[in-house]
Amino acid sequence: MVIKLLIGHLSDMLGTKNFILTALAGLGIVCVLLAKADRLLTFTVLMAALGIFRGIFLAVSGSYVMEMANSGEYGKIYGAVQGISSLLASVGGMISGLLYQFKEGEYALYICSFLLIASTLWAAIGLKNNQCMHGERLPILQIFKSINKRILIFCVLVFIQSFVAGPMWSFIIPMYCYNILLFSPAKLGILMSMDELIGAPTYMLAGRVVDKVNVVKFNILFLLITALGGLFLIKSPTPTIFMVVFLICSVSISCTFVGIPKERIGFIRKEQKGFELALISVCGSLGDSLGNNVLGRVAEKYTIDQCMYIFSASYIVMALLVALPLLFPHFRFASGKQEQ
Repeated sequence: MVIKLLIGHLSDMLGTKNFILTALAGLGIVCVLLAKADRLLTFTVLMAALGIFRGIFLAVSGSYVMEMANSGEYGKIYGAVQGISSLLASVGGMISGLLYQFKEGEYALYICSFLLIASTLWAAIGLKNNQCMHGERLPILQIFKSINKRILIFCVLVFIQSFVAGPMWSFIIPMYCYNILLFSPAKLGILMSMDELIGAPTYMLAGRVVDKVNVVKFNILFLLITALGGLFLIKSPTPTIFMVVFLICSVSISCTFVGIPKERIGFIRKEQKGFELALISVCGSLGDSLGNNVLGRVAEKYTIDQCMYIFSASYIVMALLVALPLLFPHFRFASGKQEQ
């Protein structure tokens, strides 16, 4: 998380392309070394390196996407990137699962390395050289003071969303399907695969929509739909209805994953976009980490239903935070360029 902030800040001064190339090449090399790792210590060090390079990539990729969208079609471009990433992640997971039987995943790591190195070469040729917005290091306190107050609200939004959505989809929903609905592993696998497959086209469609509508109202609508869906998940009388409501929630969450980034770009300063996007990303990482711990304990000590109530309540709070500029248009946090 600290690396994200550091790299985000450095990318504002040095440009993002070099960091993208470094991250992709580093990930490719680490995958080859992981395939050959035969000791726990070596594997641990390589996994740490994998996390570092992944952190570098995540810290600057959002900044580069923002640069690509100078024409005002940020939603369309961001939705396409998210949609393609989601689809390839789903396909890649299935292929890796099939390849795991061959030397316990060694071949899968070699394929990952090849794709990452190929991506590095393609990026070196295909990505444009971006210009640095400033070349001097600003005092960290000055950077924080210059951040628009709405960015801090987005940090809270991303923290809350990661706090509940990540754990819900990673283990709360699967636990509920196993223990309450008595889903078989095959049925659960189909449900989660459908979630991934529906997410990809939703990102793309939502990206086109947010460029044409009032993005604040768009986010409020789908945040409330998600909150309502969480309540319906608890009350679903049959597994079939549960699956339908779950997929509706997946669609609404995917819409917010595009709508919230679209809304925030109107308040990000171009000269420090790398740092501000990295700060938001760090809040998401913190939320995901704490959410897994807290909701896991809630599910263990109480019931899974309590986790779903927390999920719904959290999305209602998020909708209220998004609605602040509409409810109090003259307050300082409402200042900035609004995206329509």
